[in-house]
Amino acid sequence: MTTRFTTATTVGELAEWWLETIARHQVKVSTLDSYRKFVGYLADDIGAMPVVGVGAERLTVWQSNLLDRYAPFTVLNCRKVCRQAFTEAVKVGLIPANPFDLVKPPPVRRVSEGRALSPDDARRLITAAEGLRWGAALTLLFCQGWRVSEVLGLAWEDVDLDAATAQVRRGASYTPSVGVVLGTTKTSGAEGVHHLAPTSVRHLRSRLAEQQAERAEDWPIHTYGGSVIHPVFTKSDGQLVTRQAITKVVERPSARGIAGERVVRARPADDDVARGVRYRVWAWHPRTLRAQRPGTIGTGRRPKRLDRGGGIDPSAERMVERRGRVRP
Repeated sequence: MTTRFTTATTVGELAEWWLETIARHQVKVSTLDSYRKFVGYLADDIGAMPVVGVGAERLTVWQSNLLDRYAPFTVLNCRKVCRQAFTEAVKVGLIPANPFDLVKPPPVRRVSEGRALSPDDARRLITAAEGLRWGAALTLLFCQGWRVSEVLGLAWEDVDLDAATAQVRRGASYTPSVGVVLGTTKTSGAEGVHHLAPTSVRHLRSRLAEQQAERAEDWPIHTYGGSVIHPVFTKSDGQLVTRQAITKVVERPSARGIAGERVVRARPADDDVARGVRYRVWAWHPRTLRAQRPGTIGTGRRPKRLDRGGGIDPSAERMVERRGRVRP
């Protein structure tokens, strides 16, 4: 039995093999790009070393050097990715154990929560963004509870404005090697038909009229799954939009006073939840640009799922039981 791995196999060769043979088939293009970046940090330092010669001492020095240049959270993610390559080396019998397991990961402080948006603040933010180019995108984030990638991946073929429904089929993400690309949603549970809030329908109609007015003959053709689609959110030249464009909407003076620098989920008082108080929860975080899913209650760091429903207008209310079920 022959194998491509020998005692002379270097860290760089192992990492490249793992990226092309294993990781490439397990993650999306955008994630694979980040894997390549992290693996590059390892290869730049010890890429020429034989895998069998890498021990805990050498990895400790490598990790220490990274901590001098990058934040602990970045180093922790880099370490997790590189560890996977060495795990494969253990599986194929190149090394007896993973040396990463002998090196203590860097301590990472939990980021403190920022100010939460109240339902009134969410309504004010949507109103402030109305009329802006990406105002409709912001509306979908808060009214529908979609991820920003799901909002930017929405196509007109997925929307029925007369029936006030939209189907989430794909997401849009940025990758340094390609740019903005259409792909699968982050989780399969996000896919499906969603009822649109009246506010969402109104803003989408405005967006449609705006896009039709600027459409040119040389408008780029976008495809997904072998079919031509027409994305809802495009630049003036028809190109796909990055999430940074949505970030700038909130950074405008009209919205900055509402959203602040870091916005997390709205959180009702525990006694309000226990008494079944009518409320509506939204949350938004400029770093991830993800609105909290409709039908969740933020009583802890991991909100409890109440329902998969979406499309409730910010003025709507829900009656919530303590156990996390929507009352009939």
